[in-house]
Parts: sequence; C-alpha cells; structure tokens
Amino acid sequence: MEIFVKIGNSIAEWFIDERGWAMILGAIAVAVLGLLAIKVVLAIVHHFLKKTKLHSLSIDFIMTIAKVLVIFIYVIAILKTLKIDTSGVVAILAAGSLALSLAMQSVLTNFASGIILVGNKPFEVGDFVEVGGVSGTVQKVTLFNTCLLTPDNKIITLPNSSVAGGNIINYSVMPKRRLDLEFGVAYGSDIDKVKGVMISVLDEHELVLHEDGYNVRLSQQADSALVFICRCWVKGSDYWTVNFDLKEAMTKRFVKEGIEIPYNKLDVTLIEKK
Repeated sequence: MEIFVKIGNSIAEWFIDERGWAMILGAIAVAVLGLLAIKVVLAIVHHFLKKTKLHSLSIDFIMTIAKVLVIFIYVIAILKTLKIDTSGVVAILAAGSLALSLAMQSVLTNFASGIILVGNKPFEVGDFVEVGGVSGTVQKVTLFNTCLLTPDNKIITLPNSSVAGGNIINYSVMPKRRLDLEFGVAYGSDIDKVKGVMISVLDEHELVLHEDGYNVRLSQQADSALVFICRCWVKGSDYWTVNFDLKEAMTKRFVKEGIEIPYNKLDVTLIEKK
C-alpha cells in the first residue's frame, strides 16, 4: 500500500505544485484545436490540388501522404504541450524506420510503385483495365495497393509493385475500340454471299461506327469450316453490347439465308466382310 501512496502523492504534487492541471488543459486545447487545424489544412491542400487539375489518382495519393504528415505533427505538438521530450520519440521513430525499412522492403517497394503509378498516370479512377492477370474498374490507388472492381462485383486488391511492374491494358483511355469477331461457315458456301450477309448485318446495327468502315474477309480454311473475320469500330462503352448483338444477329441471318453453320461430324463407314 505504501508504494501506491507514494505514487498518489507524486501525482498530486505534479498536478498542483507543478501545475500539471495547466499542462492537461493545454494538451486538451491543443488536441481540439489541432483536429480543427488538420481539417482546415487538409481542406486547403485538397482545394489547391483541385485547382492544379492534377490527375485524380495523384490528388488521392498526395492527400494520403498529407494526412500522415499532419497527424504526425499533431501528435508531436500534444507531447510538447505535456512537456514530454520529443527528441527521444523522433530518434526512436528514426531507428524504427530504419529497422522497418530492412524488414519491410516489399512494403516500401509497393509505396515506390504507387508513386510511379501516380506519376506516369497509366489509368485513372473509373477506367476499365487489365493488370496483374485480372480485369476490372479502377476504384482507388492507396499508398501500397490498387483496388479493382470486377464485372461480377468483386473487389480485387493488388500490390502496387505487381501493377507497376507488369503490363497494363487500359480499355477506357481511347474513345473507340475495334471489335474483332470470327464466324465459321460450311465448305461449299458462296463466299461472296457470306460476305454480303455479314456486311448487311453490320450496316443494320446502329451502334457500329459505319463511317470508320469495316473489314469482312475470308480468314482461313480450317479443318471443318471456312472462317471469316469481321472487324468494325465501336464506342468503348458499346463494345460488349455490339459484341453479343453481332454474334446473335449473324447466326440468325445465316440460318435465314440458308448458310450452313458447321459443327464437328464423324463419318463412319461400315465394311461388310464376305
């Protein structure tokens, strides 16, 4: 019990004689005013970044770093108000940072890759991309990860190093895309008739960019079919709609025009032994 009494007396002495109460009130004031200051500073920084018309990913990335810095300054200010020696804290953080840098090289690599992604701007939020072997719509790029939303509504989080270090295919950056399709018809089909039917289907589809022209040609003589290529231009947002529409429309027109659609067949010849 005696040790607790000593501790209580020390606290009381610090609180009254050494004006500890003033330090606590000061720390509370700094904490409250500091929170307000953080909001104001971050709002000003965000407003300034918006005026610079930076890439949206760049703005998010810089804002994340700014939040970390102002919170660090905020904590140091509170410690100083309580008259706690912050030089030791800074030294510990510096030593800890060195140790962590050695133990967390992959984390630092992801951070550096995030800076590269923000600087090179290979995509922005809302773009549909293929990176790291997966496809999806970019949701955000954090300090260490890139988040994608897949077409079937799954969130995939990729380390920035795998994104920056691999191939990046951006399907949204260009306003239009070329749609490449192949259709097989039976041997013996009239080539000119097949091409005419395919061109007429393209002419009738309102989402095909007719002014950019299209390419309909016999591509190859496969094992069981004559394969025709069909290439046309569409708006990026209409790509999948036109893709499925043309496949359905071509199949229906081939049937209507009496053009045979081949399928694998097996001919069996029976030899009668006498």
